[in-house]
Amino acid sequence: MNKVSRGWMLALLLVLALSITALPVQAQIDTDGKAAPTKSEGDYYFVELENDPVATYEGDVKGYKATQVEGQKKLEMKNNDVQRYQSYLSKKRSSYKSWLKEKSSKAKVVEEYSVTLNGVAVKAEGINPDILRKGPGVKKVVKSLKYKPAMSTSHSIINDKPLWNMGYQGDRIKVAVIDSGIDQDHPFFQDPNLRMPVGFPKGDQRFTSNKVIVAKVFSPDAKATPEAIGSHGTHVAGTIAGVEGYKDPTGAAKNPLSGVAPKAYLGNYNVFPCNDCSAESIHIAAAVEAAVRDGMDVANLSLGGEAEPGFDLLAEIVNAASDAGMTTVISAGNEGPGPMTIGSPGTADKVITVAAVANSHFIGQVINITVNGEQKALPVATSDPGGQLTEKTEGSLAVVKDDNGLACSGISEDLTGKIAVIKRGDCSFTDKAFNAQQKGAAGVIIANNVPGDPSGMSLEEKVTIPAVMVSQPDGEWIMKGSEGSAVLDPAGLEEFDSENGKTLAAFSSRGPTINYTLKPDVAAVGVNVYSSVVGGGLASMNGTSMSAPHVAGAVALLKHARPDWTSQEIKAALIGTGTDIKGGPTLPLEVGGGVIDVANALNTPAMSSPASLSFGLVKKGDKKKIEVTLKNTSNAKKLKYKLSGDKDVDLSKKSLNLKKGESGKFTVTVEGKGKADTDYQGYINIKADNGKSIRIPYHFRTVNR
Repeated sequence: MNKVSRGWMLALLLVLALSITALPVQAQIDTDGKAAPTKSEGDYYFVELENDPVATYEGDVKGYKATQVEGQKKLEMKNNDVQRYQSYLSKKRSSYKSWLKEKSSKAKVVEEYSVTLNGVAVKAEGINPDILRKGPGVKKVVKSLKYKPAMSTSHSIINDKPLWNMGYQGDRIKVAVIDSGIDQDHPFFQDPNLRMPVGFPKGDQRFTSNKVIVAKVFSPDAKATPEAIGSHGTHVAGTIAGVEGYKDPTGAAKNPLSGVAPKAYLGNYNVFPCNDCSAESIHIAAAVEAAVRDGMDVANLSLGGEAEPGFDLLAEIVNAASDAGMTTVISAGNEGPGPMTIGSPGTADKVITVAAVANSHFIGQVINITVNGEQKALPVATSDPGGQLTEKTEGSLAVVKDDNGLACSGISEDLTGKIAVIKRGDCSFTDKAFNAQQKGAAGVIIANNVPGDPSGMSLEEKVTIPAVMVSQPDGEWIMKGSEGSAVLDPAGLEEFDSENGKTLAAFSSRGPTINYTLKPDVAAVGVNVYSSVVGGGLASMNGTSMSAPHVAGAVALLKHARPDWTSQEIKAALIGTGTDIKGGPTLPLEVGGGVIDVANALNTPAMSSPASLSFGLVKKGDKKKIEVTLKNTSNAKKLKYKLSGDKDVDLSKKSLNLKKGESGKFTVTVEGKGKADTDYQGYINIKADNGKSIRIPYHFRTVNR
């Protein structure tokens, strides 16, 4: 158990927030500032109509049978009942579209939904959005928001190789990558032994292959294609399903590379078809719906936007996708370390929301630094595509003083021919490096401001001088010197082992959600992840954008190995068997169940429903209860499970005896106590008499009556 007085904690976190990185939501985009996407300045709106969508329809319309799937089933779009109900919904949408056409010649329906949402998306030019609510059958109107895109040794951290050894590599599992596209020609995606599944390819076949079996684009730009322009989606896809045994052509990686599920198929659902662009939630929703229609088994959304209090329509849409049998994995966000920073749609309760921990290695280079006569060879992380270290660069060191060393609003001194040393934090890496370049600097050294390894930086191509990052201790050593020099030599990339594996990433968003529910669900590697980029190369990226695809790949392995497991059972297995982080306490509001362990998830002795316990706000003196169902998922004929918790939870039972496949119930009760706005969190521990165990994370916040 851990409890923190939120008032005290916020004061501390406000100080920390000024000194650590906070990447834009979920992506390893070039920034260190709080750059979460804000509400759209455009004029797109969701219009949700009254009847339930196909994924959640329970049969309440006379003459139309239920279409909601049960158990491990996946929604079948060719099912007669599904097609009949879709036709019914289509007529309802047609009625609304006819009404809208009469009301305004400018307002235009740009997307239609029936599977995960029953409604349309409207571009409301020349019409007051309040009028949209007056149409026939309208349930609600919601403004579209903007969202941004937020291998080798990481396998040992998530423990997926044992499944490979048993023959489970994601065969026939289809994973949708809702992102910035996939470079289907990259050598990391070339597998001559894969056969195109029946009914595929789908979409624009110029951008498909026997590995990337779908290529579709979702954008207001009529000329946009599914082609991968930015590398974010290609990097994510490589982590999920890059082919086994790919050798790094640079020789930097010591061992051959592989995605987590190397035999899985990939679907390119491109919602970011340009460099550094955002996407409207109406288009993300359309991509989710298309992925369900196409029969995708898993979806990865390494993206996010500002979470909305109360009702979040995109969160409801991804929940419906999970109901339809498509296990949906979403990055938690990069707005940490403050509380309540989980982004949308990662706030959705039925998806798997992923935090980030550090890798056990990083790819970088060595530079030579001399400070006050002492010389050191320091490992550094490099930049891409701007700021690359391509030729030998040397000069005297100049520690920048502007903005307390952050150099965000410009640099006053002349840096001609010098190597600028700048602190990390507050603004983008591009801003820092470009400001130094404008003052004549020959190169830039960014000093990390958090413990751990230096991390690779994504810089815009306008930065033409080399930019590298050193670790926090190395940066402090450089900045303490009165004089010094640096030699930046592009001697080639190499792999450095790290003792920081499984430490929590400072940028990783923390819970609870804005609605006081427990998130994230699990954690995976999201720092210095080395994977494919557009054009055939490899690069390191950071962010929960990189941790989510590790989990999506893990889900593909589990679906291959346990095809009878539902999305919620897979989620429960991963949460329940999570492992502790390194370098600090393991807390549910930071990592949910912990760092995923795929082999342990496969062999979990039990599953709980719910997999985590969100009590929300509890008034002082009040009690709240949640009933938990525990299922024996082991191969043992019978197991006894011992149940235990800490002093902040009360369990109705101390043990359960369950036969194979049998379920039992117990109740967990909490009581509001202590100071107001105090978070209580911890784990219910469940140990089977075969020596295996699981845990159930819980959280509640005490408030005044």
